[in-house]
Amino acid sequence: MTPLPPPSPRRGIDVLGIVAVCLASLVVLPTLAVILIGLIPEMNGIWWLGIVLLPLLVLDGALVVVIAVIGVVVGVRRRGPRAMSIVAVVVGILMLLPPFLLWVGSAI
Repeated sequence: MTPLPPPSPRRGIDVLGIVAVCLASLVVLPTLAVILIGLIPEMNGIWWLGIVLLPLLVLDGALVVVIAVIGVVVGVRRRGPRAMSIVAVVVGILMLLPPFLLWVGSAI
């Protein structure tokens, strides 16, 4: 009877990246809906929701970037998957970009 070869090591999943992408989707999807609905001429009154969603976009974007960067660091140290964390960092930065542009544009 020949011995079985040792099982191959399993690679973990990028939990922090998945959590960060889920958190990002909680604010990005309603924001996109408001923007798309606001483009309809009869629905211009919906832009007031941007006043509510803009601070949420900043808070959630900062939280997503922090969690995703931690996920990238953990993935690099464990030599595990980190693709979702990298995607979450990009999405978090894109979430912070519109409020930053509004802030910089009003300062000029």
